[in-house]
Amino acid sequence: SSGINAEYGGKGASFKITHLETPSYFHKYLVGRGGAVKKRLENETGTEITIPKPYENKDSIQVKHWDEDSLASLEIRVNDTVERARRQERPTHFISIPVYSNAISENLGKFEDLVQEMIHPHHVQNPEKLHLTVSVLKLFSKNEIEAAISALNEFAPRIPYILCGRPLRGSLKNLEIMNDEPDSVRVLYSEVTLTDESDRLQQLADQCLEFLIEKGLVDEHTDTHNRKDVKLHCTLINTRWTGSGPQTFDATQILSDDWELTNFGDFVLEKMQLNSMQKEHKGKEGYESLLTLKLV
Repeated sequence: SSGINAEYGGKGASFKITHLETPSYFHKYLVGRGGAVKKRLENETGTEITIPKPYENKDSIQVKHWDEDSLASLEIRVNDTVERARRQERPTHFISIPVYSNAISENLGKFEDLVQEMIHPHHVQNPEKLHLTVSVLKLFSKNEIEAAISALNEFAPRIPYILCGRPLRGSLKNLEIMNDEPDSVRVLYSEVTLTDESDRLQQLADQCLEFLIEKGLVDEHTDTHNRKDVKLHCTLINTRWTGSGPQTFDATQILSDDWELTNFGDFVLEKMQLNSMQKEHKGKEGYESLLTLKLV
């Protein structure tokens, strides 16, 4: 978005100063190596661009232009550059439904003891961080974060209707892997099953993601992390969580019929949260939560 701040000069030679909203994180892509991208943008559009220094942390760039066509042309190019860069970036936030109960915490501790000879201990999820991921988001400015919070607050009144006014009671059981080779596994997860065997949880996840897509906060076509039909799963082991230890492990024994622990216990899903991936704290959820929506 843009906003005209001021107009200068006499008739015929006047120019305007406009600020284009652009997350400061992407300013480096608009500058380019040795300022090459900035110079090219200026030459192609007949504008003069002032990009804030990184320490200023401003989510806009200043444009000096002599007509509206040159501004429009620049805005298209800036947006295109930012969106190309955004597609290459990893997600910054995620929407989750925490899965927690004392029984699950106790059983995950037993599970960690059982697998300690097979994998690095840091690859087993902390019980307080167990969750279902509804969607991941790429939010690079205060305005983008506020837009996500606003959208989720707008979605919140739909939740009781989707859940039919009943709590999401269920159990965490069965062990599955993401690939077809049990001797070379990166991710091992457990499935969530509702006691009433309804699809209310799946409907909640799917409708929330669809709402975020409608609001322009998720791009289903370019973001491979998000799909219209959310694959709800609770990750127990992920070899990517730390840089230490082997990147795969042999899960053949864990997936065998002889494995003793496959039912981790019952739960009631109480909330849905917007979390930052970049900041962690030592609270129960293990992530910095920016918004919590109640499910019960």
